[in-house]
Amino acid sequence: MGNLETASVPSYSGRQQSIADPQGDHPKIITAFMYIPKKTYFLLNLELRNRLGDVAAVSHILAENSIEILTGSFTRGAGGRPGTWQVFVVPVNTPISSEDLKRLMLSCPDVVGCQIKESREGLLVDSVTFPIKISSGQRAMIIRNDVWNSMLKRTREKFGSGGDVIIYEQGNMAGRMTGKELLAALGKDFLTQQIDQVVAMYQALGWGRAKVLSFVHSPLSLTIRMWESAECMGQKSEKPTGHFIRGHILGVVEDMFGIECRCQETSCLARGNPCCEFVVEEKKRGL
Repeated sequence: MGNLETASVPSYSGRQQSIADPQGDHPKIITAFMYIPKKTYFLLNLELRNRLGDVAAVSHILAENSIEILTGSFTRGAGGRPGTWQVFVVPVNTPISSEDLKRLMLSCPDVVGCQIKESREGLLVDSVTFPIKISSGQRAMIIRNDVWNSMLKRTREKFGSGGDVIIYEQGNMAGRMTGKELLAALGKDFLTQQIDQVVAMYQALGWGRAKVLSFVHSPLSLTIRMWESAECMGQKSEKPTGHFIRGHILGVVEDMFGIECRCQETSCLARGNPCCEFVVEEKKRGL
């Protein structure tokens, strides 16, 4: 592995690091369904013309007709494809049928396609959009944190200490896939420069609020602090339990940098610590 110039590697050492989480809550809401008793409301799946102001034009029409936006998700189209806006809306004053709402949406020159689903007895499930994809284009699925925790707990109960190994190996395999993808897409030098952004992906994907505490490129040494770990929250143990995330971090680092490392969880929520902390260190040759 070629070494980068020292001046070109981001430095994290020597900073005053507070153990407290530096951020407040700014949740990203992914709406799979809504339940509003005794209300008739709608899910719109709109295709828009990729024009500056197209979302504003549709919003203006909705507001003019006393239709309130509840929540939604917008993605700008690429490669000549239309943009898409999935949005839950509710009439405020005057009821409107789904047929009239569709006609209203298609009256906007910026709307090139419109699908509508109406609530039934207050319940509205998004069966319009599929599949779910993350921004890199890969298909994804949503699983509740407490469900995942229950799966991990059951694995440990069923297989004892072997369960920890299974969980670690699953995380490591997933991390290696991520490391390979990042390396192919962005390159080692860029990833080294952006190591804080790479680690921030754990927060962007809902795994926990992760920050780089220290990073040395050669020999590689990386310390990551993670608040509100999805794996360890709500767990109680005398030893660290973040085996999936520990394995994932190691897999990402080893495949991204092409070296052998070891990773330890030196602090863990499950042990009563305020956060989890992972230390990755390059293995010395011959060991």
